[in-house]
Amino acid sequence: MTFADWAEYFRANQNHLAELSWDDTHRLTDRERRAAGRSLQHFQRGESSEGHHLYHHAQASHDADYLAAMRLFIAEEQGHAQVLGRFLDMQGLPRLRACFTDDVFRWLRRFSGWEHTIRLLLTAEIIAAVYYRALYYATYSGLLQQICLRIMRDEQQHIAFQCSTLRYLRPRRSGLGWWLSQQLHCALMIGTTAVVWVCYNRTLWAGGMGPVGFAASVAQEWGRAQALLRASAAAVTGPRNGFAHLGGTNLPALGQ
Repeated sequence: MTFADWAEYFRANQNHLAELSWDDTHRLTDRERRAAGRSLQHFQRGESSEGHHLYHHAQASHDADYLAAMRLFIAEEQGHAQVLGRFLDMQGLPRLRACFTDDVFRWLRRFSGWEHTIRLLLTAEIIAAVYYRALYYATYSGLLQQICLRIMRDEQQHIAFQCSTLRYLRPRRSGLGWWLSQQLHCALMIGTTAVVWVCYNRTLWAGGMGPVGFAASVAQEWGRAQALLRASAAAVTGPRNGFAHLGGTNLPALGQ
């Protein structure tokens, strides 16, 4: 997988959010609002980053293909924020200007180098892949379920994209340096999982995930990301052939 392949994939995927059922008349019930409203507001805020720090690292790489792929990746994340924001507007839920968990990740990225910025982003993508699956099952809104399905598929590819970047960066580190980064990243993943459970367990419970199930789902996504990191570039199936199975969750069909 080359960064040129990733840029091609993101270009081909640019219009995947165009055909959503915005005429869906379902209004979130009081139960759905209590279960998912707050977390949905927070995750919408998290998707809305302008990506200046990421883009700075991409420019510093002096790799035109990576820069193009990163620009398209950031645009895709902003597309998520736009459709989630529109859904919040339709449901009368205010968009947030800030939230604690997003502020912490933005602050950490601001003081991180290229590799650790990608590791922070990969952590968020893994959590998001699990969260949107829970949200899918926590609502009766056909429109919100469509949005969740598309974002889940995107998150699977995003995880693989970040792993491609880390594989590219690995030769720049000593064996010990890489091992230490992996241990710190694992600790970050565990801590983030705990914080997300404390903050958003209403949505996770409503989506059929207790604390053990949520932790197990995150661990499964983490394990698959580690498998991608261990794989050689030639062994990783690229977007042209599809690798949704590498991203983690068993997704419902788009028509559901």
